[in-house]
Amino acid sequence: MRALAKLIAWGLGLVLVVLIGSRFLLAPTYSISTEVMIRVPPDRVWAQVGDLTKWMSWVRGLTDLTVVTGDTPQGGQAARALVYTGFETMSIEVKVIEKIPQARLRYLMIGSVLDGVTPTLELQTADEGRATRVRWTESHTPGGMWGHLIAAVLGSVILTHHEESLNRLKFLLERAV
Repeated sequence: MRALAKLIAWGLGLVLVVLIGSRFLLAPTYSISTEVMIRVPPDRVWAQVGDLTKWMSWVRGLTDLTVVTGDTPQGGQAARALVYTGFETMSIEVKVIEKIPQARLRYLMIGSVLDGVTPTLELQTADEGRATRVRWTESHTPGGMWGHLIAAVLGSVILTHHEESLNRLKFLLERAV
């Protein structure tokens, strides 16, 4: 019984050290920006980026995407999605909150640890209209006792997710030329 009590005390001590250490050593926020140059005009890139129904073809980890609201004058598309992160499958809702054709798409994620995150996809014309620079940015400050640790883990997972997704988008569009 005494050995069990010691083990529990050591475990609680370790948890406290990790919690306190993470508060001092880790940033409370992750902030990432990823970009890729795609050698096709912005209208072709926008056709994939600006329409949630096309995301299954290039967004890494999407295992299911069901559009529940189409584009309307009152608001943008909304969809329910299942995303496999490499660790688990998350169920989230994606709601387009800003849509500037061939320029910018901002969306809100609702649910899971990403609740309230508003990533932005920006398109910039390059090479006299023959290419498009696509930038995907996201930042988030997870709350709660484990927020600093969650931010550290999510930052690297999201960065990999965005890099691989943008490379898929590039491959999809450039191979079709």
